[in-house]
Amino acid sequence: MRFYEDLKAYYFSKNPVTDAEERSLIISQSREYVKEYVGNILGPEDSVRGNIKKFLPIALFVIVVALLIIFSINKIVPALLFTFGGVFILFGIAFLIPAKKTEQRELPNTAKVPRAIPGAAAIAFGLGVIVPAAAAPTYGYAKSMVAGGATWFVLGGLFFIVYSVIGFLRFSKASRNTVQGRCIGYIKMVDGGNGKDSNINIQRYYITGAPVFEYSINGITYQAFQEDNMRTGMLTPNVGDIVELGVHPDDPYAVFYHRNTGAKIFAIALSVLALAAGIFLFCMVPTVNDNGGFVVNTMGGQTRLAKAKFDDKTIAKYITGDYTIEYVTVTGTHETNGMPAVDLSNGRGLILQEKEKDKYPIGAEIYVVYPADGSASLNFRAEEWEYAGTREVKGLP
Repeated sequence: MRFYEDLKAYYFSKNPVTDAEERSLIISQSREYVKEYVGNILGPEDSVRGNIKKFLPIALFVIVVALLIIFSINKIVPALLFTFGGVFILFGIAFLIPAKKTEQRELPNTAKVPRAIPGAAAIAFGLGVIVPAAAAPTYGYAKSMVAGGATWFVLGGLFFIVYSVIGFLRFSKASRNTVQGRCIGYIKMVDGGNGKDSNINIQRYYITGAPVFEYSINGITYQAFQEDNMRTGMLTPNVGDIVELGVHPDDPYAVFYHRNTGAKIFAIALSVLALAAGIFLFCMVPTVNDNGGFVVNTMGGQTRLAKAKFDDKTIAKYITGDYTIEYVTVTGTHETNGMPAVDLSNGRGLILQEKEKDKYPIGAEIYVVYPADGSASLNFRAEEWEYAGTREVKGLP
């Protein structure tokens, strides 16, 4: 990647070890860069068209966040999922739109990936949310959730495999095209995080860096550092050392000094693992049981997307003889011999356990399974359960 000495996103130094004074300067410059970057994002442009182009994405982002919060508070889960997936799709489409060719000052710890790759991945991830959400009412929420998770694992694995292959091919081309380069210093930047020590909040900063090389190709001098290659600790080689660099033949600023073989193998292994997990989940989809119902937590509380199902096999676990099923409504509540009880719309009643006292208020609708021998009945609240068997249900609306 091309080195810009005036870019405040990183700090240029000739010291391979970061001392306390330099650490303070790096942190200070990083904070100033963040302030300047945010100011540029939020600052107005010189023209109306420029302001529209600049602030429209920000406005859309704010609207999307507001919609997600509104849908979550009001427990509108389908709209929540469609909006969430739609964000990925719009983000992907934006990536696929050809960008205006300008001088792009690339930041450390990133790799050059064709815009079409993350764009296609984002669209696929969005569809991986929307399609299962749309299919859930027909095919079952549990099955759709597993299928959606499988899609994300497969797409994630494929994306990182492609990402790793692109990086490997770039390195392979560069390794066959070498030049002699001189280390002129190091770029350094802050990687920060919040940590806790007992009850005291401590801001922890990590200084990372990479060597900058100067080299010539066809009489033209270049200064660059290796992409995606930030490190901690003492940096190498030393300033003034002459080393062999791999340079990508199509990009004179794409230099490679460290092979990073271990990191590449680890990334590919994780990618294959994610792909395998996705394939495994896809194979499990046909065996997923949707009879357990589906409840999700939102900002507005729990909401039930699908009821649990009971059928003749479920009833047979508790009643071995003949039985009838009735759909009734609770018409009153009272106590019988100190136990909570309810009156039903079919003229009969139920004695409840103490823990069920508040579960069957007046107006609650219930499936009641009555054994033919007069033994204890089974109760299924219709708000949570639905009958999926073959018997006739009396009173079913």
